[in-house]
Amino acid sequence: MAPSASVTKLLSTIRIGSAPLMEAEACLSNFESLSEEGKEAARPSTIEKVFPLVFGDITAIESSASFEELKQKPWSTNCWFSPRAILTPASAEQVSSILALVKFLGATFSVQGGGHHHNPGFTSNEGGVVIALSQLNKITISEDKTTAAIGPGLTWLDVYEALDPYGLTVTGGRVPKVGVPGLLLGGGLSFQNSEHGLSCAGVVDYEIVLSDSTIVHANATENTNLFWALKGGHANFGIVTTFTMATVSNKVWAEARLYSPTQNAELIEALMKYHEEIEKNDKATLIFSATSQVTALVFFYTIPVENPEVFNCYYSIPFMGKIVEPGCRTMYQVMRALENLMQPGTLSHKMRTMTSLPDLEMYKAAQESWENQVLALEAAGINHVYLTMVFQPIASSAIKACDVKGGNPLGLKAQNHNWFLILADYKNADDEETIIKSVRTIVDRAEEVSKKNGTYLPFKYANYSSRDQNALASYGAENLARLREIALKYDAEEIFQRLQNGGWLVSKA
Repeated sequence: MAPSASVTKLLSTIRIGSAPLMEAEACLSNFESLSEEGKEAARPSTIEKVFPLVFGDITAIESSASFEELKQKPWSTNCWFSPRAILTPASAEQVSSILALVKFLGATFSVQGGGHHHNPGFTSNEGGVVIALSQLNKITISEDKTTAAIGPGLTWLDVYEALDPYGLTVTGGRVPKVGVPGLLLGGGLSFQNSEHGLSCAGVVDYEIVLSDSTIVHANATENTNLFWALKGGHANFGIVTTFTMATVSNKVWAEARLYSPTQNAELIEALMKYHEEIEKNDKATLIFSATSQVTALVFFYTIPVENPEVFNCYYSIPFMGKIVEPGCRTMYQVMRALENLMQPGTLSHKMRTMTSLPDLEMYKAAQESWENQVLALEAAGINHVYLTMVFQPIASSAIKACDVKGGNPLGLKAQNHNWFLILADYKNADDEETIIKSVRTIVDRAEEVSKKNGTYLPFKYANYSSRDQNALASYGAENLARLREIALKYDAEEIFQRLQNGGWLVSKA
């Protein structure tokens, strides 16, 4: 069968290296000639055959030596799927070519950065294509050192390590192994959020591959509506291949203390005082993370001042030990120290979140419900499960800083509030249903009390949200409508809505 004009044009545009042209032409021509029903049946085997023919070594299929390692890249084991092909492009042009072939085949696809997501199907799929961005791992610092162009294949620990010798950092993530794209496209929490805004406010330019395979930039002067949408709008518009971020000071102060869970009541009381203090001081960030064994508090200050007064409400509370000694250091040094906080082992994960104004009654009710669920899981004989309760105070200055830099679609008002999170780490898949119920019970209780008290806020941080929480809808009807309009403008065929396997998609909000 002679190749059709569309197949010839496609391969002339996307073929990499010395791919066997005739075999690829025959494979694609045969596929193109099938009925829609026939294409549906033939698509998995065609994916497995044609992607190695066209893209060679950047393709892994089940028989490839690297396939299992790539398949198991996601952080959460419940997100390990079996796609027919995993592609590891090393340039925006290769991403563009891969997307063109995905579109031609009508293949289900997923985009994977660091893979640090807990919702199954958001970064991988069964029987389709995964575009894994791990080889897009370069950092380029501008000549005047005011910006850094960051590849989406990096983790935040990678980024801070690369910038450290230059005395620079960026408003990236606070967990060492979290990937760059997921955090930034979801808005992102940085240690510097009170001063500089959410992580996405630090992005000054996105290089992005659109559904028609064109490569464009979105910034304050080009594609400005897309620039706004990408600051929390997730994977609805294209595949970002470079995030250029403004650099900020790398000289900071930090400390991390470990407390007995018996101190939680006092720690939560102090949290209310801290909420007040950060309205007068935009340099501080606090992470409050409690497990049944230990409660960890991370104190961070964006300038090198010893023992900042903003944390006075905590200094006198007895603690068990320190994992980061108080002192002035760099962002990279802080993140290396915080690696010790991460839960070891290969586990599945579930998250659930809610947002409220400061509310001591709600915090205490959430803590009580959390303690009850820890005991309930133990009584049910469920082992190898860790329930973590996290309070994340957000100052009004964080939202004001975002607004100054062009805003974002999250719909947050400039007010002091808290992002509450329950994280479950567990080993046995058979326990998942019970664990999900426990997580939901705790968050439902927190919502119940905050609604009663008039402190409830509808916003749900998507990177913490369970798939049923409809995170994009929590941005507000007007912002969601605008996101849908922008998605359609840049993806008229709705490739990212129809073929993308999962994620926070406007078509599902």
